[in-house]
Amino acid sequence: MNFNAVTLFSRYKITATPFVHINYSESELVQGCLKQKPEMQRALYQKYARTMLGICIRYSKDKMAAEDVLQLGFMKVFDNLAGFKGGSLEGWMKRIFVRESIDQFRKKQKSVFNFSVEPEDHHAIELDDIIGQLSTDEILEMISELPEGCRLVFNLYAVEGYNHREISEILGISDGTSKSQYSRAKELLKVKIFERENG
Repeated sequence: MNFNAVTLFSRYKITATPFVHINYSESELVQGCLKQKPEMQRALYQKYARTMLGICIRYSKDKMAAEDVLQLGFMKVFDNLAGFKGGSLEGWMKRIFVRESIDQFRKKQKSVFNFSVEPEDHHAIELDDIIGQLSTDEILEMISELPEGCRLVFNLYAVEGYNHREISEILGISDGTSKSQYSRAKELLKVKIFERENG
């Protein structure tokens, strides 16, 4: 690495650093980081770390694991920033963090896609209608409780916007497995919502 990433992340861990509003434009941040200016690296980190941590948490078993992925993701961002060709910097970064989260997930998991699809729950709940009534924190909490394979596919499909063909290529599974995992995730979420609503 040709930037001071170790110092940056040892000094500015997300759990220890207060987030402050930085008035740098995306262009200024990119150019400053390309020139390896530590203050610009820190500014970019502070501006986007919360958003990127949210992505990492969705794919990780706990916050500590998510913070590890967060740091690896930012190292990838700094390493590859010269390849950013314009457009939305945040969108470009999100793709890096999703891929890094998936890469770390796959390194630690042998198989999380083996399960029997159960019949649809008898409670007549339309997920899209109900989920709009919940807070973001409630939704994320329920998603985090899904089995790992279901959670991974649900995040990629419902949150990131990938289709099942793309998910199958990313995860090395079949289209059918992706669709089954997504259906299973929806059914489990319906049950969780029903249980929450009916105490």
